[in-house]
Amino acid sequence: MRELPKIYHDTKKRFNNNKEVFLSYSDKPLEINKTDIRNKINNILNSKDFIYRTKVNILIDNELISKKIIGIRGDNLITIDNELIPIDKIQDIYK
Repeated sequence: MRELPKIYHDTKKRFNNNKEVFLSYSDKPLEINKTDIRNKINNILNSKDFIYRTKVNILIDNELISKKIIGIRGDNLITIDNELIPIDKIQDIYK
């Protein structure tokens, strides 16, 4: 097998791809509208595919929790495991 010529590569060039990061967010706390959360919950519970329970993702204190909800009572969501989740602590909820 014959020997091919070497490929040129620059030895002086430095790559810093992973060292520079741009963050674009505000330190201002996120305002949550409680009527929007309650409307989202009502839309999930009143949807045509909701028979007895549905699996939802709930954002509480910047932590994503996956639960199966069966209903709402007062100011709490009721899960299939008989847990009560206060609606005023929920930041976001979706299927």
